[in-house]
Amino acid sequence: MSPPKELLDSIKITPLLDTLRLEKIDDEEYFSEKYSNYISNSRLSLINPEQDNDPEAFFEGLSKHNKYSDALIFGSAVHQLCLQPELFHMCNEVDRPTAKAGFMADEVYLIFSDELKNDDDRKKALQKASDKVNYYKGKFDDDKIQALIEKCESYWKARKGYEAKGLASTPIYLDPKSRERVTNCVRALNKNKRIQKLLHPEGIMEKPISENEQAILLDVQVEMPGVKPFILKLKAKLDNYTIDKETNTIVVNDVKTIGKILSYFEENFEKFHYYRELAIYCWLLSLCAKKHYGMKDCTIKSNCLVVSTIPDFYTKVYEVTKKDFAKGFSEFTYLLKLVAYHVATEYKDFAIWT
Repeated sequence: MSPPKELLDSIKITPLLDTLRLEKIDDEEYFSEKYSNYISNSRLSLINPEQDNDPEAFFEGLSKHNKYSDALIFGSAVHQLCLQPELFHMCNEVDRPTAKAGFMADEVYLIFSDELKNDDDRKKALQKASDKVNYYKGKFDDDKIQALIEKCESYWKARKGYEAKGLASTPIYLDPKSRERVTNCVRALNKNKRIQKLLHPEGIMEKPISENEQAILLDVQVEMPGVKPFILKLKAKLDNYTIDKETNTIVVNDVKTIGKILSYFEENFEKFHYYRELAIYCWLLSLCAKKHYGMKDCTIKSNCLVVSTIPDFYTKVYEVTKKDFAKGFSEFTYLLKLVAYHVATEYKDFAIWT
């Protein structure tokens, strides 16, 4: 049951700007236990009545609700190769299993590549991974274990040999078909001159600041009637942003993949509430621009850099409108107040009480 509108309207949320941080945090740390009590845009989807609408899932956290899918690993690969080619490369010599078998193979790779580990250790590791990935969870008997080993053994062996060479960057492992599609997507994004101009902007006298995969962290204080003030923590990770001090402009660019023709992207923009995601990112970046560079009342722009993952791998720039920003920020504040309400009434341990 939703809380009364009057109660939500009475909740006051204040950014604590002395806690605002803009810094490089790799994915492993960003999604680790260290930041597990932070609220991200993705996590807000779990409490949104128009999306997953599951407050219990929200407070358990995304780590307990991971969706293992080839689509997610595919999208990550496009992001990594497009935005961080100096840190990642596609491995063309090793074929990763598809579907959940691939996630199982990755989960237990280290223990299976260690010749000192015995069969009992490996069986326990596989059963633990089975529960985590939800791969025959509770039904992962000896026959299924043996079938998985046969499916993954060549991957483990080839990967171990490849990594033994010594690598200058992190390899991305995919099956051959996905590998080809990712390569085509990245090539298409790199060929789009407008996209590249957004990712690599040029100034008149001074080059704009342009960064990829940066995190923003912020604490906010919540005040509501009859409840002691408390603090919630926010986090966001931006694909790409520009801070142009010459024109007093900030830009957030977000790479999006779509498994349909490009004309369906507007439908996806609404379906997945991208307007909220980009409103949050732009708001946080505007706070950083003001705090670190003294930029007040700056012009705010945002774009989705879209690539279709089907032939002919067309690309386009989707510009976020002022109407999108207004809608997204309104939804963001509503959901944050909804979180605050549940913290005050049920999930008190989630907050920091002042």
